[in-house]
Amino acid sequence: MIHLKIHFKAEFGLALYVSGNSKYLGQWNPKQAIRMNWNENDIWEVEVAYHEMEYKYFISQYESVQTILWESGPNRVTTNHAIDIWNYRKVCFQCLNPSNYEVYISGSPESMGQFQKRIRMKNKQGISQYVCQLDITDSQIQYQYHFLTKSEFSSPVYKLNLEQEQSYYKDALLVYQDGLAKVKQMLFQLNKNICYGYVPQTKEDYRTLKKFNLKTIVEFCNTQEKSLLEQQHQKDDCLHMIVNLYHFKQENFTQRLLQLIQVFIQKYKFIYICNNSLSHLRKYLQVYEKLSKCQ
Repeated sequence: MIHLKIHFKAEFGLALYVSGNSKYLGQWNPKQAIRMNWNENDIWEVEVAYHEMEYKYFISQYESVQTILWESGPNRVTTNHAIDIWNYRKVCFQCLNPSNYEVYISGSPESMGQFQKRIRMKNKQGISQYVCQLDITDSQIQYQYHFLTKSEFSSPVYKLNLEQEQSYYKDALLVYQDGLAKVKQMLFQLNKNICYGYVPQTKEDYRTLKKFNLKTIVEFCNTQEKSLLEQQHQKDDCLHMIVNLYHFKQENFTQRLLQLIQVFIQKYKFIYICNNSLSHLRKYLQVYEKLSKCQ
């Protein structure tokens, strides 16, 4: 037998029903759905014969099904005992990770840290995975992946619409991302003036940047050479500048770096900064973003 439980405080005269795709659950006919049993603390439960099933809860009159209020979201699936929450779904986030990097996830819901903390994903057979319960009615869910290699890479912030998810992993809705394996070839936009990402090396790299209108490339280096502008060359209509920050090594390093970035923006309007050309670049850019908003 499969034991289903759900917490719901129903008004007097109403009851919770479960309907599904099998003969045991009425084959989606509400008139043949199973009325659940109420217990203390507003827990409704029922046992059904063991089978692989899709199901969903609805509210109707206790004595007979008349007016029907279905819960939101896609169908639930299970072959095991389930403790459910009205209008919530178990969601499984997966991303391809063949190199077995240390991967974290953060997001806007409380169960994903509200972007205040990162949650480590479990790695298994080249896949990183995290499972949590999410409110199906929340249309503003956002999330982001974070890869820790020798450097740190973060994906763009994605928006999730659970109403549209129709793939499953076991008893959870599946949110799968396979485009993150090449983390060193990802492009990110900080604001309307700055993008950042990998260092272009091939003609194809420059063509890709040009396609996104990223024609001014800034790559920072740290050598003992005296000149500030170490190199400047043109490739496929892209201006690639290598800037030496050796003599910036002092207490006001961050301030001078941010001033330099501002000079580039004033001159070129839109710049692309190479992500792995300066340690902790992303943190400096976040500081720049905060300072820009304060001005």
